[in-house]
Amino acid sequence: MVFAHSAVKHILPSIFLLFSLDVLAQDFELVKIQSAYYPKQNLEDASVDGKIGFLEWGVQGAVPQTFKKLKKTVFIHKIGYANLTVFTEVNLPLGKVDSTRYYHSIIYNLGVVQALTTSWLLAANFIPTLASDFGDKLSGRDFLFQANALAVNTKHEKIKYGFGLAYNTRLGRHLVIPMILLKYKIPQFELDMILPDKLSAMMKTKCNIFSYGIKAGLNGGVFNNTSGFQTVSNTVDVMGYTRINIGAAITVRLKDAININIEGGITAYRRLEVIDSNNDVINRTPQASPFVGFGVSYAPKITSSNAKFSL
Repeated sequence: MVFAHSAVKHILPSIFLLFSLDVLAQDFELVKIQSAYYPKQNLEDASVDGKIGFLEWGVQGAVPQTFKKLKKTVFIHKIGYANLTVFTEVNLPLGKVDSTRYYHSIIYNLGVVQALTTSWLLAANFIPTLASDFGDKLSGRDFLFQANALAVNTKHEKIKYGFGLAYNTRLGRHLVIPMILLKYKIPQFELDMILPDKLSAMMKTKCNIFSYGIKAGLNGGVFNNTSGFQTVSNTVDVMGYTRINIGAAITVRLKDAININIEGGITAYRRLEVIDSNNDVINRTPQASPFVGFGVSYAPKITSSNAKFSL
């Protein structure tokens, strides 16, 4: 996707304020598209003769907003859509049955970045979400709320660290999770860690176009389920999914704004659980599998030379 030049020019001052406040990222992603594919694997439960595979993909757009009376505060509006496709294969006495289920997330994220001192800032996100197979009319069971908050200290231009809490469904359940942040950056290396969400260690070439390294990432969710689920004969009300990927990563930066990301490796941990109408939890986790991921983002580099703003 390409933004019109005038639109980008209009929001540059707001983005520059984010970096003036030492916010969490070096380049602000205005648009991001990403996907990951996991081939079918046998279920861990040997009593069920079946296989399950996954496809994840999503798109997100973000716009920062500032107000004249709140000079040390930035609001970040993000709207995103994520899709989890579950491919199921079950061997029954009458033959093999294939099924494909689609789970959707529509996400609005209101982020608030507040400078507290010259070195400390508070970043909070409030995330109302619709998460469902959308096989029936919308109800309260399709809606969930997530949030997180991080206090971040800029030790100096090379190091940031922080801590906080998150209430989310990334582990396939509604949980409160502690968060730890550490960022270390020098010209040829960058460490980006926000546990338990992500860990990235990337080497950069001298031309600053090509980067390579290792990444690990946590993703997951809880979805309202309104229809049948293969491998489960009971009536399923909720589906919970989580995974942790670890693998090699390559990033190519084009025209100093477009990032192309390619990843590949293995799911070091994952879980697929369903909850039936009796509130019984049924494990349908497949064995570990390889994965391949692809993403594109539009993240213009903002410096004082192309945006005029000062605190």
